[in-house]
Amino acid sequence: MNSAIGKRLVLVLLLLAALVSLASGIKNAYHYSQDFQWDAAEALRLGYDPYDLSLGVNNVENIPELDDFYNYFESIEAKQKMEANQFPSLLILLFIYTLMPYRTAVLIWLISNLIFTAVIIYLLRKGYMKNMDRGCFAALSLLMIAGTPWRNQIGVGQHTLFAFMFFLLAVFLSDNDNDMAAGLALAVSYFKYTLTAPLALIFIYRRKWKSFFISLGVHILLTVLSALWLRESFIDMLIKPLRVSSALAGEGSIDLSAILGGSKIAMIIALLVMCALFIFSLKMRRENEELLFSLYLLVSLIITYHRSYDFFVLTAVYSGVNTLACRLEGRGGKILRISYFLFLLYLFFGLRIFSESEASLALAALLYYTFLIVYTLLVLRPDEGFIQKG
Repeated sequence: MNSAIGKRLVLVLLLLAALVSLASGIKNAYHYSQDFQWDAAEALRLGYDPYDLSLGVNNVENIPELDDFYNYFESIEAKQKMEANQFPSLLILLFIYTLMPYRTAVLIWLISNLIFTAVIIYLLRKGYMKNMDRGCFAALSLLMIAGTPWRNQIGVGQHTLFAFMFFLLAVFLSDNDNDMAAGLALAVSYFKYTLTAPLALIFIYRRKWKSFFISLGVHILLTVLSALWLRESFIDMLIKPLRVSSALAGEGSIDLSAILGGSKIAMIIALLVMCALFIFSLKMRRENEELLFSLYLLVSLIITYHRSYDFFVLTAVYSGVNTLACRLEGRGGKILRISYFLFLLYLFFGLRIFSESEASLALAALLYYTFLIVYTLLVLRPDEGFIQKG
């Protein structure tokens, strides 16, 4: 078969798979979106402490404005419990969605996530994947939408699309030397800080200190305002969300905490890894941003709690993989690309086939950690001069 015809056939098949996935994700999102955290944001807006409600200190049944939310999920036999595992400065970002009834908010959130997806694709093409072959980029974009992670991300109403889009927007604005706007976009991206906190080190690598500190300052200010709003201490506004999120520490897919059964050792390892990434950000040579971006993406998904629906961002890892593969001599680059696509296909489709059984997750972890270690060692090879001296 002619190679050009073969490539077109692959794109057509991926397009069909993406359309099926899109339809399924939209259907699930309209009926469920249980991870939206509309209830937590609404409670905060009304002046109730969503963390006390999540920890059982107070009862959500005492808040009539939340009746429609909980009654809906009971009607579809998917009873909900408030889990406000986001800091108040992040829940405030959802206030606009709480100005409408929950069922309307779900529809608007679904539309928002579809827009976020389109913008992610656009920003990747304008940024980290601008030099990639057009056909390959199209195939990766369709593969992202066709994969189970993206479909589940849409279906349960998660926030990773929201956060990842704003991170890429921050990078785009930084590329255009708009440091103030980049800092504000970066601040919004922290909604999924388990993903974007490691990625934010890119701004350390770029020495964009203004943007970085603006992003932190926004949340300090919003946390102070939240403490005043709830008439609680600033420290409580930091500790209480962590107490809620700690209950989920061991419930991820293949992250360190899930593998170690929620042990505190995972947290210590995560802190050490973040320190190492910070050093990389200071030491890596300027022409290696794609390599760092992909490394930070890979690391972010395993050093803290993540479920498989966050794996859709792994298509963006090809930015660094492709750059590194082009620098390797002989068959090394080809083997790296093939290894990447095999492990990506397994995470996108294999886990679904095996219903994320323990054995399938164990294999996923083996593939993921092996690829991460190999990629990291290749990036840090001293003979390539990736690390600047002095």
